Amino acid sequence: MEKVEAVAVPTALDGQTTWEIVRVEYALQQLTVVAQDAKSDTSIRVRFDGVVAYRVMDERDLGEYWPACSLPNGWVYSIRSGGWLSQESVRPGSCVGLFYPGVHEYLVAGFTDCVSVLCTSEPRVELDRGNS
Repeated sequence: MEKVEAVAVPTALDGQTTWEIVRVEYALQQLTVVAQDAKSDTSIRVRFDGVVAYRVMDERDLGEYWPACSLPNGWVYSIRSGGWLSQESVRPGSCVGLFYPGVHEYLVAGFTDCVSVLCTSEPRVELDRGNS
């Protein structure tokens, strides 16, 4: 398996805490990942547009992503190679690369759960003004 190469997506909340993913919302090619600070009630939202696919997995099942996507390096990563998108581009029957040539992979690394996203736009991170 190819080694995962990743770059942390800079956010205003980097290095401040450990985030726990508490909710994932999908509707019409838009995905919102809500994460909460493990030590307070602060919540954030990571929003993706142009979503082609997503998956939620326990971090223990994503060993190929570590240490490239480990805390405290960041918690939202742009996966450059070796991740889920690389697997889909060679998997028989997958049309991801054919139908979506501009697709990118991102990983939101929570303390326990992680969300992989294949999409056509960069994520937006903001404080959650609502209730988790």
